[in-house]
Amino acid sequence: MTTQAVLSVRDLRKEFDIRGMGRRRTLTAVDGVTLEVNANETLAIVGESGSGKSTIARCITRLTEPTSGDVLVRGETILNRNRRSLAAVYRDLQMVFQDPTSSLDPRMRVRDLLDEPLRLHTSMTRDERQTRINALLQAVELPVDMAGRLPHQLSGGQRQRIGIARALAVDPQVIVLDEPTASLDVSIRGQIIKLLMRLQAEQGIAFVLISHDLAVVRRIADRVLVMYLGKTVEEGTTEEIFENPQHPYTRALLSAAPVAEFGRSRTRLRLEGEIPSPVDLLAGCRLAGRCPLARPDCSHETPALLPVSATHRAACPVTVNAVPDRHP
Repeated sequence: MTTQAVLSVRDLRKEFDIRGMGRRRTLTAVDGVTLEVNANETLAIVGESGSGKSTIARCITRLTEPTSGDVLVRGETILNRNRRSLAAVYRDLQMVFQDPTSSLDPRMRVRDLLDEPLRLHTSMTRDERQTRINALLQAVELPVDMAGRLPHQLSGGQRQRIGIARALAVDPQVIVLDEPTASLDVSIRGQIIKLLMRLQAEQGIAFVLISHDLAVVRRIADRVLVMYLGKTVEEGTTEEIFENPQHPYTRALLSAAPVAEFGRSRTRLRLEGEIPSPVDLLAGCRLAGRCPLARPDCSHETPALLPVSATHRAACPVTVNAVPDRHP
């Protein structure tokens, strides 16, 4: 862990027991993920649905208890804390959820939604909290008179801004963003992205961005971690991942994304076959059965993350040791 890291995750693992038909089986959602995020940095975690992205987010915030591994905020582990002592952690670590409608209590007005974290995590007086609520609304570019409304009286974009304001209320060091624009109209997504970028620039917050929207990732992320079936298959700076992807899964993911520039196209790398079940996984590369570059040893040798450069690693010796292909 670097001295600058405000969030570190070490060898995180999450398993779920599945019982049925007289058998007990194990579903591995996250398998040995390690990452760290520095102040004023955005780390994006990308991958298909079922890759373990949101499970990582929930484990980091202790909404789901990890099976093993460690999560450190500002160098201190949070996994040995009981629920009461987690209050101090949540001053530094907050989360913005994918669906702003379900994450806000429909019976609470905006002022109460913003007042709640201030009452729980600060010693502010009532007047000080009201001043802070007004400042939070202005920070997320909403009028102060919106404080009296209920969530159903707001648009989707306004509700997500309230969710962001709630996360900002206690001046956290890290905010986990779980698909923050996925449920919004395309026209609203750009506004939320600009808001997040401005808030980070002004307050130096670290973001962990869970997303399947590669356009959003490329715009706001500093580094990218690519997940497949619970494991990290590639990590690096945003430029390295998008311009020089090494792992076949990363190449396939990027080649499937739409190209915004008129007249420009890219060569598709297609993964054939079905995604393997995450239950009772076998040894070997989890992409082997779908990968056009697979070798015989891929099905029984688990690949390690190998260095491509000082800031870039990939779990595929076939491509890491080959000449880089800059056009997936």
